Order: sequence, then structure tokens, then C-alpha cells
Amino acid sequence: MFSWIIENKAKILSVTAWEIVIENTFSEKLEIGQSISHDWACMTVTKFDDEKYSFFAMEESFIKTNFWEKKMWDIFNVERSLKFGWKVDWHFVTGHIDTTWIIDNLEKKSDWSLIFYIKFDKKYNKNVIEKWSVSINWVSLTIVNVYPHLTKEGARGWFSVSLIPLTQEITNLWELQIWNTVNLEFDMMWKYIVNYINNIKRKIKE
Repeated sequence: MFSWIIENKAKILSVTAWEIVIENTFSEKLEIGQSISHDWACMTVTKFDDEKYSFFAMEESFIKTNFWEKKMWDIFNVERSLKFGWKVDWHFVTGHIDTTWIIDNLEKKSDWSLIFYIKFDKKYNKNVIEKWSVSINWVSLTIVNVYPHLTKEGARGWFSVSLIPLTQEITNLWELQIWNTVNLEFDMMWKYIVNYINNIKRKIKE
């Protein structure tokens, strides 16, 4: 379980076969088997020292995340999994990505904020709710607007999120460009609510 609050940014030091080596930016000693989120993907530490640590990324990880785009010197947003007794400042999330989609457009505003417009598949319509939360590469953001019917395909829509200057400073989102792929996880509490409502509807039909 994670909190959506990024602890650090960390550089990728190498990508070889199925192993990815990451700069160790944590002040506390890591452990073998520890779970760490990398741009929202929860991965297990397999080796570590004071300067770096490694995790094994299986084929499924590359299929379901944006890892296939990553290369040496790219930067991950990282957070360790929660421990009992730690302060939680935001939402509980699982680190299990719902889907990946692309940045369709971006806009820099005069107040220095940055707007991302992200495509999504229509099957996620129930999860994309204005003013609810979404995680993008592990950063918790509020959905500003939803545009569900603006694409010619009819199967996809857009939603927008806004990054304040502080978010741009302390995360790697400022590096994203149009057509980059991002990892998405939708608000966990909303998913529980939707599932609860669907169960009630099924019982009524029975």
C-alpha cells in the first residue's frame, strides 16, 4: 500500500535484459524484497548498496507499464511502501496500474502551471470523474475536465490535469512530452464505490 506522496526522484543507471538499476536516493537502508513504486509500478528490490539498487522487470511489467520507453538517465518518481505508524498525508493506493495512455497535448499557462490532456479508453468512463483523483506516474493529481466525445474514433476521450509549479519541481512530470506514455491508476475509493453499486444492481436484477 502506498500514499501517493512521492519521496524522491531517482535516475535510471542501467537497463540490461530484465534488470533495471536505479540511483538510491533513500536515506534509510533498503532491504531485499522491499516494495518500491517507480512511476506508479510497484517493484521488488533484488539487490542494493548505498549508491544504487536493482529490480527485476518481467515481460508482464513491460507490457503493462511505460517501462519499455525508459532508458539510462531517465528519472523515476519513487516511494517506498507504507509501514505501520507512518504518517499518511493523502490517498491509499495499490501501486497496481489500471492502464497506460498517451499525452495528447500539453499547455503552459501564464501562471506557470502546466496542463496535460490525456487520452483514455471509453471502458474507463466510470473512473474518469471531474475533481476526483488520478495518479499519473505516481503523482496524485485532480482531474480538471473530462472530454469524453471529442475523438473521431468515438472509443476514446480526453481528460485534463493541471500541475502547479511545485509539482513540476519535485517530480519528473515536467519532462513529459506529447505522445509520451504514462502509467495511470484511478482513485481506489471510487472504484470500490462503483463496484458496490454494480453489485447492488446485480442483486436487484436477480
